[in-house]
Amino acid sequence: MTYKFNVSALTVLLSVLFSVTVQAQGTVRIFGKTVNEDGKPIAGVTLRIDNQDLATTSNNMGTYQFSKEMHLPAQIKATAVGYYPSTTTLDRVTWNTASGLIITLVKNDQQLDEVLVTGRRNNSYLTNGVELGGKFAGKLKDLPQSVSVVSKEFMEDKQAFLITDMVHDLAGVNQASAYDDFTIRGFKSGYENGLRLVNGLRSSYGYGTSYFRPPLTINLESIEVLKGPGASLFGDITPGGTINMVTKKPLEEHYGAVNFTIGGFQTMRSTLDIGGPLDAEKKVLYRFNVGYENSKTFRDVNQRKTFAIAPSFTFKPAKGTQLDVDLLYDNFNGYLDRGMGIKSNNLYALSRSFTLSQPSDFYRTKNISLTARLKQEIGPHLTLNVSYAKAIYQEELNEHRTLNTFANPPQNTVMNMRFFEKSLKDYTDNMVAYLNYNLRTGRVNQHIVLGVDHAQYKGDPNNQQKEARSMMVNGTAVPLTFDLENPTYALRDVNSYIWRPQASFPFLSPYRSTGIYIQDQLTIDRLHLIVGLRHEHYYSSSPDVKTPYSGTQNAWLPRLGLTYTLNDQINYFASYAQGYVPVASNYVANYQDYGADKPFTAERSYQIETGFKTGFFQNQLQMDLSLYHIQRENMMVSTGETSETGFPIYRQSGRVTSRGIELDLRGQITKELQLMGNYSFNVTDVKESSIPAEIGMPLGNAPKNMGGAWVKYVFSAHALKGLGFGTGVYYVGSRRMDNPISKDAQGLDTWGFLPKYTTVNAALYYHVGALKVAANLNNVFDKYYYVGAFDYTRAFPGAPRHLMLSLGYRF
Repeated sequence: MTYKFNVSALTVLLSVLFSVTVQAQGTVRIFGKTVNEDGKPIAGVTLRIDNQDLATTSNNMGTYQFSKEMHLPAQIKATAVGYYPSTTTLDRVTWNTASGLIITLVKNDQQLDEVLVTGRRNNSYLTNGVELGGKFAGKLKDLPQSVSVVSKEFMEDKQAFLITDMVHDLAGVNQASAYDDFTIRGFKSGYENGLRLVNGLRSSYGYGTSYFRPPLTINLESIEVLKGPGASLFGDITPGGTINMVTKKPLEEHYGAVNFTIGGFQTMRSTLDIGGPLDAEKKVLYRFNVGYENSKTFRDVNQRKTFAIAPSFTFKPAKGTQLDVDLLYDNFNGYLDRGMGIKSNNLYALSRSFTLSQPSDFYRTKNISLTARLKQEIGPHLTLNVSYAKAIYQEELNEHRTLNTFANPPQNTVMNMRFFEKSLKDYTDNMVAYLNYNLRTGRVNQHIVLGVDHAQYKGDPNNQQKEARSMMVNGTAVPLTFDLENPTYALRDVNSYIWRPQASFPFLSPYRSTGIYIQDQLTIDRLHLIVGLRHEHYYSSSPDVKTPYSGTQNAWLPRLGLTYTLNDQINYFASYAQGYVPVASNYVANYQDYGADKPFTAERSYQIETGFKTGFFQNQLQMDLSLYHIQRENMMVSTGETSETGFPIYRQSGRVTSRGIELDLRGQITKELQLMGNYSFNVTDVKESSIPAEIGMPLGNAPKNMGGAWVKYVFSAHALKGLGFGTGVYYVGSRRMDNPISKDAQGLDTWGFLPKYTTVNAALYYHVGALKVAANLNNVFDKYYYVGAFDYTRAFPGAPRHLMLSLGYRF
């Protein structure tokens, strides 16, 4: 009894002495360890001191230490992917100088279904989580599929205003034109070739994607490229992959950032990002993003003004209930850049600024989208998720553009032209509902998703389009042409234009697509298995109510995948997935309008993929290595030609394969040194084609070799503290143009090729507290290159050297 009393007394005495010592010192440096409920260390936990700009991350042993000493008491907040957040109050009595602060986190198997938790260290390029609208639960490293990701921190460092500004930093992705138009693992992704995802939801399709305008980045947390078909989760996705845009979420802590940018081509930009709770209980949260740009661009007669606002709200009326609402309004006023003609078959004969647009042309769009998402916990293991998205797209267009032919081949100095006058509006609806069932029993963790997706599109019945290919001159019909050697730019009077008979409009048929799917994600110790099956039902009808017709298509789409954790650093994965893209009923009922001799058929594809996902430097630098094989059948290809009645001409290839290897790096080596890198070796091969000369050739705008690397270093100590620099080198190999450019002596089609190119970018940063000054010099050596081309009538040059200066402040 006396022994116990003495120990207790001694403990009290030591506590008092320690308290006095700390009081004398005034500050302590907090360190410790992060563990799970079993006492095992947790790596990658982000720890922050409340109300202070101090943060650190636990290493692979679970240990951590803050870089500065601080006064006690203090509140330490800990967050990690797959765990509930934790807040610990540390004072002088509870602080242990020997063991530090041990923080225990409780596993949350449902966390990644509902919110994006990146686990990123402040200003780090590392992204640990992936958001697929609740259809995958777990870390990015455990997903049996390649995913390339760029974070908002990286987008800010590169001053990226459009998602096309980030294309070189995404493995296997190449820009095919100046539009929202890419190739992923050799296959087109954009317009009729694919769709975008927003937070895992199918975005607007067809005209609703505003194909000619890449999406803005002002409200994006990250950009993810999901490689492969992925059809069992999202329906008709092209086999190379698709782009998922993850939006910024409302915050539980007050946050604000404003940025002002000026630079080349008379560009001025400003962005605002604010958020936080609207009530003391933090049941109502908000995020508000605004962006404005005014730029002449590097292209003649192509200036643009862009304004966008993106408010979002989160409501938590009761425990287990959450409602998220996102709104986006995007207004664009400028010109439509159709690329440039290749004069006299010489890629460098014209200035990069050369355009066909006329001063009287215009391109004006408005895009409004509203998304609402409800999450309701039904029980300890079951959650209901319901999402609805509505998009309205409006476009007004007057443009002089090429007819995609030359009037004087093979000299190729005079282009045939046409004039479009267009007014349209369309509507896209998307609804997703699914049940999440999570159960953990011993070593087994099971996550089952059962759901239904429904999407529909229709154009407004008052949509109008007029086309002219000639004009009256002194009573004679004269074709519209443009002389590349003697270009003229004027305010055109279209009253003398000869309007052609009207083709039905819009060309895209109204459709309804419904998918029912089930997926079981099973984890047994180190083994992660995914098995999924989806049934897709597609219905489309005539765009013209006077000539009604309709058609349906059905497909079963399986998906299999496994990931095996070899050790704390390395995961092995393998997967198989099928893809499917339906054809609208107008391509079946009226196939002759589109230049075919038989009805078009639905496209099918599959991908086999395997590889490793590895972590270095305490898992702060992630490396993914993947090998893949894709086969695609019945791919629809635009020929670039137009029928006399105004319909676009398509052809359907027989069979195409894509094989390759990809390497993807993202993250940081130290807190000062950030790194992004990628390399892809991709071989595409046309096995069967409606054009015999195309057999054995690669696909259009699909380079065999691509690679890029970006390195950023910011000094964290001494006189240079806050000063940083970044540099990037990007390489794209030779690419075939999409469409033939001429015929050889035997009458066979021939294609043009774009030359390989290498560009270098550089940046200089200076951080002073919450203030950040940046200077980005793009295309340092002023390389004349092309991002892509359809043919010799529509090639798209890259921007020349230009400087962008920005001033940002966080509050």
